[in-house]
Amino acid sequence: MTETAPEPATAIASPLGLILDEERTGGQSLEEALFLSFTADLGFFEEVALGVTQATGARVTVAGDVAMARNDPRSVRRAGRGYVAGLAYAHGAAFHPKLMVLAGPEHATIALGSGNTTLAGWQSNAELWTVLRVEGDRSPAALPDLSAWLRDLPGKVRFSAGVPQALGRVAALLDRLHRERTPAAPGVRVVSSLHAPIIEQLPRGPVDELAVFAPFHDPRCRALRQLLDRFRPRRFTLAYQPGLTDLDGPSVDDLVRAYGGRVISDNDQRYRHGKLVEWASDGQRWALTGSPNLSATALLLPQGAGGNCELGVITPVSATLLPEGTDEPAARLRAATPLPRPAADGVPLLLGALRVVDGLEITLARPLSEAARLESSPAAAPPEAWEHLADVPPGRDTLMAGPADAGSRVRLVVVDGDGVPRFGNVVFVVDPDRALRRMTPSRSQAPTTRPFDLFGDPRLAERFLGDLEALRAELPSAPAGASPSSGAGRAVSTVPVGDDAGWERYLDECAGRLGHPLTRFALGLPLPADDDKHFQDLLPVSWDERFTDDVEAGLDEDDAEGVAAEHDPGAGRSGADTAALPDLRQADREVRRRYRRLVERVVAFASELAPPERMLVVRLTLWIVAAGAWPPGDKGWPPLLSRAVCALGGKDLPARIEPQVGSLAAVALAVLRSHAPRYETTPETLAFNEASGAVRHLLASVDPAYVAEYTALLDTAFGPAVDRAAVLDVASDVVSDDPLADAVWSLAEKGRDVHRHGASLLHVTGRFSNPALVALEAVGAAEDAPLVGAWAGSGPDAGADAAPGSGSDAVSGPDVVSGPGSDAVSGPDVVSGSDSGAGAWALVVWRRPDLVVVDARRAVPLWRHYRLTGLVGPRALAAQRGFGSAASVSHGPRNQPFELARDVLSDLSLTGPRPPRCEP
Repeated sequence: MTETAPEPATAIASPLGLILDEERTGGQSLEEALFLSFTADLGFFEEVALGVTQATGARVTVAGDVAMARNDPRSVRRAGRGYVAGLAYAHGAAFHPKLMVLAGPEHATIALGSGNTTLAGWQSNAELWTVLRVEGDRSPAALPDLSAWLRDLPGKVRFSAGVPQALGRVAALLDRLHRERTPAAPGVRVVSSLHAPIIEQLPRGPVDELAVFAPFHDPRCRALRQLLDRFRPRRFTLAYQPGLTDLDGPSVDDLVRAYGGRVISDNDQRYRHGKLVEWASDGQRWALTGSPNLSATALLLPQGAGGNCELGVITPVSATLLPEGTDEPAARLRAATPLPRPAADGVPLLLGALRVVDGLEITLARPLSEAARLESSPAAAPPEAWEHLADVPPGRDTLMAGPADAGSRVRLVVVDGDGVPRFGNVVFVVDPDRALRRMTPSRSQAPTTRPFDLFGDPRLAERFLGDLEALRAELPSAPAGASPSSGAGRAVSTVPVGDDAGWERYLDECAGRLGHPLTRFALGLPLPADDDKHFQDLLPVSWDERFTDDVEAGLDEDDAEGVAAEHDPGAGRSGADTAALPDLRQADREVRRRYRRLVERVVAFASELAPPERMLVVRLTLWIVAAGAWPPGDKGWPPLLSRAVCALGGKDLPARIEPQVGSLAAVALAVLRSHAPRYETTPETLAFNEASGAVRHLLASVDPAYVAEYTALLDTAFGPAVDRAAVLDVASDVVSDDPLADAVWSLAEKGRDVHRHGASLLHVTGRFSNPALVALEAVGAAEDAPLVGAWAGSGPDAGADAAPGSGSDAVSGPDVVSGPGSDAVSGPDVVSGSDSGAGAWALVVWRRPDLVVVDARRAVPLWRHYRLTGLVGPRALAAQRGFGSAASVSHGPRNQPFELARDVLSDLSLTGPRPPRCEP
């Protein structure tokens, strides 16, 4: 057997073995991987074969018969965005070839056989495969016939978008390979039903022997009868599996008896799905293997006349490929009857959904005979969630529909006269730019540094900093005058905004410099055991509980059946749940200083980096702070973390990673918030305010799953501040930008017992000697609100609101004041161990520029009005502990409400100034 001689099925377990061999020996040396099949289980293919196939560097295309497309949407996650998942319609006949082509610029491996792209076809069943190889300086002589079949196939079969182009690319690649090499294996021939019946491409007899096996025969044995007439064998052997082979027993018995044939009963428990027509003549044995069964539609008819789309290969063989079995009398065949076959259900068949500029280009297998509706299920939604996309009138076989993400599910629904829906097959939206992307870079070129490694040796961390600086030098500079923190005009990314395919390419390029572990660490994805982790599944969908390795290269000890049987979808989880951050507090002073210096340097140019590096800077800053690089009490890190967070808020972020960026920003803000007083203005408060303003637009996309990943290992250092609920609360506060909510927090920090009443009112409960000052303090905490009021006090005589001007509030008499001057608010504001403040209350209302004060420390409430201008606001007055710097506006007697006061009370939906009765 020469290098290019065909290899029969006994040489391989399934095509998976060939893919594993290619990955182990060829690296990323392929350009195309094509899989044609009758039934194609995309979930099985993704779980077992997609990753290792893409690791060879190939674009991947899978196509199966549209009538057999019954994939479980929960198991299919990469169709349309990681590879082309195509369908074929053979105009009512079966699209039945089984072919795999792995082709690169220097070599190719072709497997023609009987196995479908399913677990059964690649593992469980007994199949027959013939392998052709283009390698060295030799190429099988049959290769031009195969490339011609690929090129001509779209003329007789209707394919979904992307498949004809893949067939053309593979054909061109095979033609070029063959032209540059010497033809070999001249006895090998490729046959098909494309232009002529396969039986007419077989030799004529007489022959010494004819042996056949197939899992399916046609009624009345038309195909087998014509084979016998053509070959006129001296000896005839038929093998079958009792109870598993679908045949017309009486007709086969009559035919075997007429030719004096021999019957072999194959009692193997493994289902034999291989198809074989084998003959011997002049001392040479030949075999037709591939997809054709012993049926008229497979062997006797061309495609244009109702025949199936079939592909086979004729090869010389040194020994029979018939299964071993026991001889049995032909009469036993009479007990065999055709097996039941499912009837066509008549559902509308979608052929494909292609993402184009204007939306979705929908293709049907055949025109609709009745009206239908088109439904879609977004890729990120549970597969049970469907929404109406378009109405489809009868007679249409193509239409345009609204946009949908790559990988989204689409189906047709027809409702009968009784209102009962019939659901068609599910197709997956194909984005050609993403589906045809080849994997880069090579594993051997990518660093494997993991986050924990950076803490083991500061020199390694400094080398990492050098990598970032080198990457920064390769990125375009921001235009002159652009603010580093604003993101406006930043030109650091080579990826157009919204270009997901370009973004994924960039991620792989980034991983080529930083390594997959650090890049995945930045993106909040669990770190797998395999460092060669690519980024096709950048966003795990909420309904999928698995974390699978989409690109899992085969190991040296792997074999095809072992991988198919033992593949563990749960492998590769992060070990962060059992790990702990290194404790830099135990390191010497110089080591801690070097880590602090590393953060300072990397934050200084973070805004000039592209998105994944900016995320990496934030996450490593959090880790280094949590590990104790700064001694207790040293507040040098909040401004650094703030600047790193500000860099996240650029406008160059693809929308599909906003949940990750927003979640990382929320975690960093929660840490900053825990060190930033809300009421006092400190450097830490300013750092938080600057960071929150820069990333507020991202926080609406926060995902709790990513928050959990980003807060891992931080709780020891930051405690409850990085509890998931606390992080989500901080994000919610920033997004809502509610001054009253901030005021409640800030007053609580000062020990006040405060709560809200509706959207614009605060109530500070307690017994205060100067409730007006306490209410002013509360209003000052929320002075950014357009209208805010605050009560202070909850004395025993505080009751329901009374209408202004009535009851105890409408008291005439002199304006009574306390202390030196009517505007003084002196003395302690909280009374303990005394009843001097019992029953005292005050209401302060702020509506810029007016401040209304109702002071009820005595029996007669006093009404005051101040107009604040310039930089003086309620917060400033509260800090001064008085109204002395405010301009007082006179409205007559102060024991009477004035018109402005009534207006602001009305705006607050109050009928009177008294506080409600609230429990402390």
